[in-house]
Parts: sequence; C-alpha cells; structure tokens
Amino acid sequence: MSDYLVDNSVWSRLVLGDQTITARLRQIERAPSDLFVTCPPQVLEFCHSARTPEEHALHRSRICLGFPLERAPDESLVLDLQSRLWSKGLVRAAGAVDILIAGYAIVNDAIVLASDHDFCHIATVSDLRHEYIAPSR
Repeated sequence: MSDYLVDNSVWSRLVLGDQTITARLRQIERAPSDLFVTCPPQVLEFCHSARTPEEHALHRSRICLGFPLERAPDESLVLDLQSRLWSKGLVRAAGAVDILIAGYAIVNDAIVLASDHDFCHIATVSDLRHEYIAPSR
C-alpha cells in the first residue's frame, strides 16, 4: 500500500490533458491498496491557483477527496531540509511550500508525485520518497 501526495505540478498538467500524467494517476486510482492523500500546504497551493471564488470552491471540493495525512512535520525537520538545500548549493531549488509538503510526506511515509524537479532536489538531502513524472508535452 502506498500513499501518494500529488503536487500541483501534476494537477496543472492533468488539466492540460497530459497523457502520461493522466495514465499514471489512473493507475494509482485503480490500485486497490494505493491512496491519494492531502496535507494543508498542498491543499493551499492547489486552491491558490483558482481565478474566481467559484473555481476556488470547485478546487477545494476536488482536493478534499483525498485522505488527509495525520501527522505534521516538526519545525526543525522542515528548517533542516531548507538548510541542507542551501548547504548543497540548491539555494532556490525548492520553495517553502514544497519543503513543507515534503516534510508531511516524510513523517507520514507518503510518496510525492511531481512533474517538476523540486522534490528531486529535496530527495538529495533527505529520505523523501518521490516519483517524478516527465510531462508528455
């Protein structure tokens, strides 16, 4: 059984009709032991992309279909992740929200599914489990 925390980089490409991303999400959806999960920073990031109050309500209702993760990361974990990125010269390789999402994934043993390289960078300085999906376009 795997829990998948889907990054906004995947959701935004799904909306554009990316076939590779659509296929991978369908595969997870059909697996009886795999779940889509959420965490507060991921929900906020997803809903932030809305352009109208109606679209915000729609985004919120859709993202809340995932199961919320139970444990929040300690402040020291996410600050240490950021420090390790800086020490490795990856100063702006991942934003604050992505570092928080990674923290939630780490403490809940979830896999971050992304189609940008932010989580690849975080994984080089942590035990983050992630899967990169190369966009088909």
